[in-house]
Amino acid sequence: MIFRLVVLTALMVSNNSFIDGSGQCPPCPAKKVNDQVVAGKCKNSGGGSSNYKKITLIDVTKSTGQDRCNDACQVEGDTCQGWAFRDDNDTDNCQLYSYKPDKVKSNKPDAAEWECYVKGTFIDFSFVGDGVCQGGGSKYAEERAYRGGEIDVQNPLGTIESIAQCAEFCTNNVDIEDYFFYEPGSTCKGFNFENDRCINSFGVTADRCMTNCYLYGEAPTGNRTRPSRKTNYDGRTCYARTTPGCSCD
Repeated sequence: MIFRLVVLTALMVSNNSFIDGSGQCPPCPAKKVNDQVVAGKCKNSGGGSSNYKKITLIDVTKSTGQDRCNDACQVEGDTCQGWAFRDDNDTDNCQLYSYKPDKVKSNKPDAAEWECYVKGTFIDFSFVGDGVCQGGGSKYAEERAYRGGEIDVQNPLGTIESIAQCAEFCTNNVDIEDYFFYEPGSTCKGFNFENDRCINSFGVTADRCMTNCYLYGEAPTGNRTRPSRKTNYDGRTCYARTTPGCSCD
């Protein structure tokens, strides 16, 4: 399934942990076996293996070097998704990666010197399942996603083209007073996003497209992939608001 991660808000809840005192989410090892970190430089199942930046950290221990390498990744913003630190004072002992690593180069001669970590991301939605949301009552807002769309304080981009933007739209609607029959103080408790509905037959985002972001005033508790007589739910994903935390997924 495409686009399950998100950007300004990560949308998965496994491997949750607390935000540390610096306001950052702690990193997670790219690979563990029997709760032990597997040593090696970073790589991922998508074929990525090269770092995009090398940094030399001077006079560091293993723990302080990992902290400083993680800080360097945080400074890079969304560009950096993972990092590897080498447990010595050699040059280029902190390396940054533009993808989320899910594997390590454990068979290389220098593997024992390295540890690879995934950048932690903040989450406040959980993935319910593919298809249409169920058990969440009637949807109370539908935003048409197209370029040049209506811009307001709740949808400053005037467009919704990704799960991340649909999540942001739901987050911005934290106090709804005038959507259909919901009482003052109603909040967005979840959303359904229809992937690629704005992508035309040439693979290009269309100037206009049908609604693809559906907000719910009650938290979805399930999902349905079986089509109805009128609607096929392929390409949809359902999310529910959850307790804020951190994730490495």
